[in-house]
Parts: sequence; C-alpha cells; structure tokens
Amino acid sequence: MVRILLRFSEKIVGKPITSQVILEHKIPISIVAAHINSQGGEILAEVPSTHVKKIAEAFRQKGVNVTFPKLIEKDSEKCFECGACVSLCPVKAISFKDDFSVVFDLEKCIGSSCGKCVDACPARAIKLVADLEGLNSR
Repeated sequence: MVRILLRFSEKIVGKPITSQVILEHKIPISIVAAHINSQGGEILAEVPSTHVKKIAEAFRQKGVNVTFPKLIEKDSEKCFECGACVSLCPVKAISFKDDFSVVFDLEKCIGSSCGKCVDACPARAIKLVADLEGLNSR
C-alpha cells in the first residue's frame, strides 16, 4: 500500500469524486485521515501499490491535487527519549515502550501531512523522508 495525499479545492469539494474513482476503477482505497469542509480539504489515503499510477491519474483528471506524503524517521543516535513528540501526535502513532524508549508506529503515522513531531523534537532526531516504495511505483 502507498499513501497519497488528495487535496480538494473549494470548487470540487462537494462532488463525490472519491466514490466515483473507487467505483469507476474497482480498486479499494483506504482513507487514513480526512479534513474536509465547504472551503476544501484533504484526504490521506492508502492505495494498492500496483494501482498507484492509475488512481493518481484518475484523481488528477477530476481536478484533485495529488501528492505523495513523506514518512517520519527517527534517528536513534540523536534521540534522547525525552518524549516531546509523544503528546503532540494527533493519531497516537508515537508512544513509550516499557523501557521508556520512544517508538513510532508507521502504520498509524500520517507523515508530512502532520509533521508536529518534527517541529517538537529538541534534538532534531525526527525527520521526513521519502516513501521509497511509493516512489518506485509511481
């Protein structure tokens, strides 16, 4: 699965574009996170890696801005397990293990569409990195 970030403008946000793409192409799309209102919005979705190009193009043809979010990576050498990132994570993708080390759950992480942990880290041990699996299938 590859994560894609779909941005809808105010002009198209009221249209059933996501359901149209799913029905037209018969490819399941998993919505990881969504923030939508009458002024526009974003959907972070997961698409099967074998269909990324087809789905991205289908959304683009309907006027949706499609990008590929970066993932979060922790540099264990720099991290001193302070936990500044833990409480800020809106999807609870960062937690403490029993030994009080900080762990990231990349399945839950919404990556560059959030990035709060990157800004919070005093040691600069957290950074955004390209999704190489996603890059290879585009």
